[in-house]
Amino acid sequence: MISLRALGEKIVDHYQLNQAPVVVAVSTGVDSTVLINALLAATNLAENRLIIAHVNHQLRSQSVQEEEFLRQWCAKRRLTFVSTKWSRELHPDTGVEAAARRFRYDFFAKVMQRYHANTLLTAHNATEQAESFLMQVVRGGWLSQLRGTPEERSFATGRLVRPFLKISKPTLVALAQENHLTWFEDETNQQDDYLRNRVRNQLLPALQAENPRVVEHIGQYQTEITEQDQLIKEISRQKLAQLRQGSQYQLPKFKAESRLWQKQLLKQLVSESCPAVAIGQNKLDEVLEFINQTNLAQGSIDLGNDYVLEITYDLLQIIKKKTVKSEQAKKHMVTLNKWLTLDEGTQFRISDRSVAGPVAGAMVLSDNQLKQPLFVRQATPQDRLRLKNGKYKTVRRELIDQKVPREQRANFWAVVDGDQRVLWVLGLRQAWLAEPYLATQTQYILEYRTGGRPHGQ
Repeated sequence: MISLRALGEKIVDHYQLNQAPVVVAVSTGVDSTVLINALLAATNLAENRLIIAHVNHQLRSQSVQEEEFLRQWCAKRRLTFVSTKWSRELHPDTGVEAAARRFRYDFFAKVMQRYHANTLLTAHNATEQAESFLMQVVRGGWLSQLRGTPEERSFATGRLVRPFLKISKPTLVALAQENHLTWFEDETNQQDDYLRNRVRNQLLPALQAENPRVVEHIGQYQTEITEQDQLIKEISRQKLAQLRQGSQYQLPKFKAESRLWQKQLLKQLVSESCPAVAIGQNKLDEVLEFINQTNLAQGSIDLGNDYVLEITYDLLQIIKKKTVKSEQAKKHMVTLNKWLTLDEGTQFRISDRSVAGPVAGAMVLSDNQLKQPLFVRQATPQDRLRLKNGKYKTVRRELIDQKVPREQRANFWAVVDGDQRVLWVLGLRQAWLAEPYLATQTQYILEYRTGGRPHGQ
């Protein structure tokens, strides 16, 4: 069996821990106890580089004793000790494990920042990896979710390193016993209230009874799954790059891929465009069916978490759902002869200056055609524009007829009068008013501009 000193020096050399302060997460369990003692035994690491970070979750009465023990243990060795308590008021009724983990790692990130550390060490081991593997099998999901915890990844101001992922829990216990180390056992680990405890106390021991090397074998499967997942993602990124056209992707080329590659490409696209969306197998099949079967020139399907996959003719993309801001939902009253700013770069004005005839890019009305005051607000799909024949056409239909891309349809402004009639949807279409234009009356010019330049429709 490897010695504590040899283990510690191997960790220091492999992860190059001599370059900056190192935060070590210590819970007083056997895993983190072996980790901190191995680092202290190493001759190639200065003790003053180590910052011991401890979280008292206040979930067990024993945690008070553990925190005080670790505090005194660090003081005796003149080690920097930083601890915090997870307030009971913050404990949720459900999802305690996940909430505790979020609190713990938020604290570790703050400690790293405070001490200018670039490495956080935790003592997760191979047995815990096997437990997580079995838990994921029970819960279901994607094959890539069986990869397990990575040995090293970016975190906070640097990286998170787990040097014990190839070492089993029994090996760490044996190392601790051989070196007469003191650690605490969490009595709640023997209770089967949580899935992990049931896997740890029942399922994994049953598998080990069949084959004592089952933890090692699970680790080998995880390594192979990780390698294949990385390869698939690399090829998927290359294929997506070939399909990309600006911020969108060419639909015919996507459909030309086999169904298996379509699935991989869609998974990759979701992970890149909206990583917060957890898309399941059923939803993925539903989206692929939509992509391959739809005959619509434009259409969309909800992905969840306010994201949609959108098809616009021969292009597809994933975008965030458009929401109208509260300021935009309000009506803006127009003041005569003053430019009204609608959004960045867009302005509207009504003026009573005299004109000799039609004005290009503007709408000229006589006094009898207006019911003032005028307002400008966001156009809605249900807004109606009067046609020359006296019938009405919805903004939705006009947008479709003019083949306006779906992602741009929420960006139009409607000019309405005091009777709430839509006179003009800027940049789209003007209404044909029922009242005749009378040149003998006061004339009003409606115009808008973007970037300081006049426009009209």
